[in-house]
Amino acid sequence: MRKNVVIDGRNNYTAKMKKLPVYITYIMLVYCISASLYAVQEKGSKAFRTKNTAIRMYEIRQSDVTYQLWEGFQLMRNANAGDAPSQHELSLRYLTGNGFSADTMKAALWMKKAADQGYILAKFNYGIYLNNGWGVEWNPFEAFQYFRFAAGKKMREGEYVLGVFYSDNLVVSRNQTIAYDLVKRSADQGYEPAKTLLTEFVKRGMKGSMGSKKDSVSEAQRSASSALSSAGSSQIIQPILLEFDDDTTAQADDMTLLKELFNEGNEELRNVLGISKILSDSTQTDSTGFSLISKAAEIGNPEAMTIVGRCYEKGIGVPKEKLIAAVHYIRAIRMDSRRAPMLLWRLINEKNVLQIFQQHTAKKNPQAQYVISSLNALGFIGTLTDEQALQFLQLAVAKSFIPAILDLGNCYSMGQWVNADKKKAVEFWKYAAGLGNAEGKVRVAVSEVFDGTITDAQRSLDALMKYSDQGSVLAQTALGYCYEKGIIVPINQTRAVFYYRKSAQRGNQAAMTALLRMYDERRPNGKEFQIVEE
Repeated sequence: MRKNVVIDGRNNYTAKMKKLPVYITYIMLVYCISASLYAVQEKGSKAFRTKNTAIRMYEIRQSDVTYQLWEGFQLMRNANAGDAPSQHELSLRYLTGNGFSADTMKAALWMKKAADQGYILAKFNYGIYLNNGWGVEWNPFEAFQYFRFAAGKKMREGEYVLGVFYSDNLVVSRNQTIAYDLVKRSADQGYEPAKTLLTEFVKRGMKGSMGSKKDSVSEAQRSASSALSSAGSSQIIQPILLEFDDDTTAQADDMTLLKELFNEGNEELRNVLGISKILSDSTQTDSTGFSLISKAAEIGNPEAMTIVGRCYEKGIGVPKEKLIAAVHYIRAIRMDSRRAPMLLWRLINEKNVLQIFQQHTAKKNPQAQYVISSLNALGFIGTLTDEQALQFLQLAVAKSFIPAILDLGNCYSMGQWVNADKKKAVEFWKYAAGLGNAEGKVRVAVSEVFDGTITDAQRSLDALMKYSDQGSVLAQTALGYCYEKGIIVPINQTRAVFYYRKSAQRGNQAAMTALLRMYDERRPNGKEFQIVEE
């Protein structure tokens, strides 16, 4: 998962534009690595945050029509005369349709002209165009060069962006030291997103280079494959933090779990719920909030599944039921939740918990049969043979226990314990959907995309968009595949990367694999862009 911000800072860099009105333009855009360079509004920042891809222009004053026409004429004349700030401004006008007909190709052309003259803001912003594929072919590797230029000029946003590139392991090999130093340098300049990411880095045991604070970043840069050279901007990338060895965040507290529910990929819940206190105080309950989170969990939102599991484990707003908590943790793990595995492990290692689960299994409780079968499948325990684990799952299915129905479909889809049979997998998912289960509906819609069995394109697209907005990593990954392959929608590489990244940021391995494939297919031969296996 990134969103981008295009910056207009011409009044800070040239006196030539004094002929034009005092005009400050900051734009926020979707960072389509597929996606997720997104801006955060903060005091004194040049970046604005929006909740979608819409571009907004903020003006100090409104001009009348006659003045706007004259202003546009002057701007075009100065741009044609070779004035870089005017070319930069004209590019933004074409991009946003402000005073000119929106035209991304012309926007990219004028931004490149300004960038070729070494204009710092244009250098950075042309990198954004490359990352998004606006008016130019999507090229994150060439964009890296422009962002590196920005970071070298000590632009705090550029330092942040480059730090994320060194943490992602997509464009260049991950280098935790360089990533840390760059993000810290940005944070030291007061950039809030950098401060947030730096906190995450510290949790994961990452450290910067040795030496004084002043020299730490330059030392990291010297160890990079090529030197940083320039200045930056206002923009953010959401990093993908999946494979660090020292990830101590598994011990996340309840508020950390809740905050993750409102991250990128859970737009609808974030917008509807705002700030919920459901996990902040065990004596309080937000019934509306819990209902929405439960709905998201049913769709296949791993963060929501984890929170619902935690509520049942601790008895927050619902009766304390550790068996039900385990069910939700297992479902979250099936969706590649990064938090649920440790929470489940801690739960089953509490005194007598596993024995109680086994006692419920002996009483033919379908929830317990599902949990014990899944614990064996996940490798948490090894008390059953594969045949026994499958039998327990089938017994739970026979009692119409929906999580078991979904998982038996998964078994047939992956060939676990049974011979792979995609058609039979879909039958089980349709069975769950017929019982009113939303995740079953998602899986059926996703299977139609990957199996090429779509019968109603618009219906399928609408369903995937809806489920994606509600945080389904399966729907997000499927949408990425649709845009990559031209299924239902026209081929759009940047949108494909956008959806893959949204899902990968949340831990989905299939999306991460797809991202790596897309980057590798376009990877230059240069040494600095070769990913070294860790």
